[in-house]
Amino acid sequence: MFSKKILCFLLCLLVLAGGVFAQKPIRLKIASMAPSRSPWDIEQRALAQEWSKITNGLVSVTFYDTLSLGGEKSVIQKIRSIRPGQRALLDGAIFSTIGLHELAPSASIYTLSIPFLIQNQENLDLVLDKFDYELKSEYRKSGFEVIAWTNVGWLSFYTKDSYSDLEGLKRIQIASAGLDSPVLGDSFRAAGFTIEDMPADKVLQSLSSSSGVRGFFGVHLYAYVTGLSKKIDYALQTKLCPVLAGLVISSDTWAKIPNEYKPAMLDAVERMRQRLSASLEDSDQKYIANMKKDGVTFISPTNTELAQWESIFAGDIEKITQSSPDAFSKTLYQNIQNMLGKNRN
Repeated sequence: MFSKKILCFLLCLLVLAGGVFAQKPIRLKIASMAPSRSPWDIEQRALAQEWSKITNGLVSVTFYDTLSLGGEKSVIQKIRSIRPGQRALLDGAIFSTIGLHELAPSASIYTLSIPFLIQNQENLDLVLDKFDYELKSEYRKSGFEVIAWTNVGWLSFYTKDSYSDLEGLKRIQIASAGLDSPVLGDSFRAAGFTIEDMPADKVLQSLSSSSGVRGFFGVHLYAYVTGLSKKIDYALQTKLCPVLAGLVISSDTWAKIPNEYKPAMLDAVERMRQRLSASLEDSDQKYIANMKKDGVTFISPTNTELAQWESIFAGDIEKITQSSPDAFSKTLYQNIQNMLGKNRN
């Protein structure tokens, strides 16, 4: 009888201990490149609140500024464990294409940034839906879960000098706008552009100098929020290619979150992604309007000119993929091209 009471008591202790351990808070430290008060910044903070509500306060998220941490390459080091079994300094990050490539080069994520391959948000949604599992599998091999993909904007060129065709644009000296990865710069150089790589803190200074660069490439949000758009006179108004962002969390951290919460958490992420996609065009139009007020003239190629540009880039695809063979996949490019070609037809 006494032994049964002892056994019962021990079982109760185990149940109580299990409940205590199950309720241990999970505090996620996430680095983010989102500028303050930007749509991404607003949505990521709303997502943190929603995750806390879904998990009854079990999961909390604190965001850290990627730039203050030294940029995306520095975040890559902090998101990886220094030693096996030791927790990394960060649990995850919201990366641009730069960080996504550094985290899992085998995913060839830069392929989605080849100019004129993906021409609008509908194209991008189709591609991410079709190749979602294939791409995410490469990140899982590196020990990370891609929780969400989204588009932060469409790549464009911002210049001091006007031009009437693609060849004219190629002759203008363009800064890589402080990107800490040479991949995009190398690919544009391979296609005949005049690109100069330089640190982020030097771009504004170079644009201000009469002997410095004559432009840069980026997205409208970046151009306006950083103030770089005040140093240029012309901007290209077309959708060259999407600039992806991905919310990535280490597989070890993701595994600590009880499975019962994950479907609702992922649903919240999908709602966030849809809101960001829906607001992107409005945000871009706002930045365009503000830049026009500042005196920036937008160059809009005709449909015939854009078709010529697309044809020229398609002819340069071999040079582009060879410029950084570990960043681009010609097979993935052809698969996307075939899928979107059928959809457009």
